[in-house]
Amino acid sequence: MKRGRNSLPFRISLVFLLSTLLIEGVLFLLLYHTLLGERVTEEIHRLESRAESHATVLAMNFSEETIGHVATMESETDTKVAITDPAHDLLQTSRSFPQVLVDTVETKRRTGPFDDTTILEDDWENEPYLSVRTPITDDFDTRYGYVYMFLPTEIIHGISHRLQLRFLYITAIALVTTVLTFILLSRLISKPIQSLKQATENVLTNPENLQLPTNRVDEIGELARSIEAMSVELARLRRERHQFLSDLSHEIKTPLTYLRGYAEIASKESTPEPLRNQSIQTILDESRSLTELVENAFQLAQLDENTFLLHREEVTVTTFCADLRRMLDTMFRMTTIRFVPSPIIEQADIALTLDRHRMLQVFRSIAHNAIQHSEATHVSLHSTTSDAYLVLTITDDGKGIPKEDLPHIFDRLYRVEKSRSRQTGGSGLGLAIAKQIVTRHGGTLTVSSDTTGTSFTVTLPLGKKTPLQ
Repeated sequence: MKRGRNSLPFRISLVFLLSTLLIEGVLFLLLYHTLLGERVTEEIHRLESRAESHATVLAMNFSEETIGHVATMESETDTKVAITDPAHDLLQTSRSFPQVLVDTVETKRRTGPFDDTTILEDDWENEPYLSVRTPITDDFDTRYGYVYMFLPTEIIHGISHRLQLRFLYITAIALVTTVLTFILLSRLISKPIQSLKQATENVLTNPENLQLPTNRVDEIGELARSIEAMSVELARLRRERHQFLSDLSHEIKTPLTYLRGYAEIASKESTPEPLRNQSIQTILDESRSLTELVENAFQLAQLDENTFLLHREEVTVTTFCADLRRMLDTMFRMTTIRFVPSPIIEQADIALTLDRHRMLQVFRSIAHNAIQHSEATHVSLHSTTSDAYLVLTITDDGKGIPKEDLPHIFDRLYRVEKSRSRQTGGSGLGLAIAKQIVTRHGGTLTVSSDTTGTSFTVTLPLGKKTPLQ
């Protein structure tokens, strides 16, 4: 029960219930006082109208007969009438005229104004009668006296009581309706939320088989679709993680196998010296390969956890392009591939803010990919500046990357050569790291390829065009 009271659907529905009851209560009070006030005003206007009507008749014929006729006529109604002379002395009253009204006439005789109809009492809650006074005056402004009209306030109290009963009935009906709405609303909100709760609990164990109300067109439906998209992404990340760990274990296992095998060969006394030296060299090569793999995996982990530090510095476009050209020239000079660089950009007044070591690592990975996999004879470097960006493109004339492999070229441990041959080498992590390094610099790394060759394009944002000190 405690859990139910603390649940979000219960609290939302409770707020709705209390808000509805508060609004209904305020509206009922306003309506009650408005209706009652209008009825009191209506009764006072009716009283004024009767007083003015009697005053008009008496002004035309102010005689005992007319006065008696007016008093007799009012004796048959709920109202009371008193007719006085100009000095406010009583001349005639309707039947059953109580003493309290006589006292009222005496008390109000000095209350003005006297030239027009005056409301003498309108406090229906505390006084027994409402009262008005109208002067009896002819067309020549001759004052014959006054007409006092009274209405018992018990009539207003009766109206108030009937209104209260009706509003009480309406309030009871509204309360029952609101409570039923509260229960229904609580269940309508609770059911899909409970479904979402159960689904999110299953995300970690079985993200591919979630039952969610994704067909709804409200906020709950949007939340369900978001959870479904999250579960799909989580399932994909799980598969990628499993594949990554599987591939990484394979990559580590392969050099370890070589290390163990060649170590056993080198440790035997019967092993010929040339074979022992060859085994030791192989052990050194495999240890370097294993070290590179571990370092690359560590860099990827740092990139994933945002702990990969970039030591940025300001360098001119001309200087960076010259450094890049020298590095690539050194790499390709040790191969049979001819390196053809474009002329160095002479823009010493435009700066780049980057981690020079990491950015050269990016191009080292791209060049290594061309050397190991492309079977190219020529590799070119083209550099240009455009729209506040430095664009660097490395193009080879090799066999190209198959179309089906191109979208995965930056995936971790992805290899076009599925055989994982020793000749092609590589950890399969270099391009994945290069992609993230360029992204961290606010740039892009893209690839295009066909049967005539492959092009890797790096785009980096330029700084302001101000001379460096």
